[in-house]
Parts: sequence; structure tokens; C-alpha cells
Amino acid sequence: MDKGRRIPPFADDALSVVTEAAGGTGEELPNDEAKAVIADAEGFDEADAEAALDVLQSRGYVYYVEEHVRITPTED
Repeated sequence: MDKGRRIPPFADDALSVVTEAAGGTGEELPNDEAKAVIADAEGFDEADAEAALDVLQSRGYVYYVEEHVRITPTED
């Protein structure tokens, strides 16, 4: 991901949680499961988890295909 596109710390934490739960970049989780793992790990409610996913999507860190959240592959 473009290192110049910074995200807030809460969204960065959510990205780490979702990426780990999905099994890495380039993988996916059902949308409801992604919200649940963020809420469980970070102590957010569902609305906070959804807000984190919205930030991640708007910055290109995740994208949606049907009812799944996909983690954008990185070029590490």
C-alpha cells in the first residue's frame, strides 16, 4: 500500500486484526466476520468496526466483493 496514504491509528489497528484473521494480504473475510473480529479485538462496537472498515476502503487498504472484505495485496 502507498506509504504516503496514512490512516488513523484505530484503522491501522483494525487492518492488522482483519489481515491476521483473513490469513494475510490478498485474502478475504465475510463482511460480518470482519466487523466481529475488529470489535472483539479492539473493543469497538459494530458501528466503530464499520467506521474503521470505511476508512480502510476509502484509502484502498481493503475492498469489497459481494459480501466479503478483501485485503488489498501489498508489494513488500
